[in-house]
Parts: sequence; C-alpha cells; structure tokens
Amino acid sequence: MSKKEKRWRVFYKVMYVFFYGFIIPLSLLLFFMGEEKFPYTLLPVAVGLPLMKSNHIQRIREKEQTY
Repeated sequence: MSKKEKRWRVFYKVMYVFFYGFIIPLSLLLFFMGEEKFPYTLLPVAVGLPLMKSNHIQRIREKEQTY
C-alpha cells in the first residue's frame, strides 16, 4: 500500500466518522423530534460514500500499477 493510498484511507475514515457518527444521527434525531423533514439528501451520501471510497482506492491502485 502506497503513502497516497494510506492518506486517502485515513481521509475516508474521518469522513465515515463525521457522516455516520455525527451528521446522520443528528439529522435523524431532529426528524424524530419533529423539528425537520426527513433528511432525503443524506440518503445518497450514506449510500454513495462507501461506493465512492472503493472506486477511488481502486483507481489509485490502477494508476500505481502502470508506473
């Protein structure tokens, strides 16, 4: 694993903690308390973040193999 891939993996871990640990629970809590509508905009983020990570890491590996 290269340094570039390690840095991106750390970045994605921080993003996971930020979104899945803070943003999504807070939005759902506010929804259940009746202060907001259902957070439909967070659904693509919740589904897309793992897909984005795997695609990005795969591209990094492909680029490094060509050099």
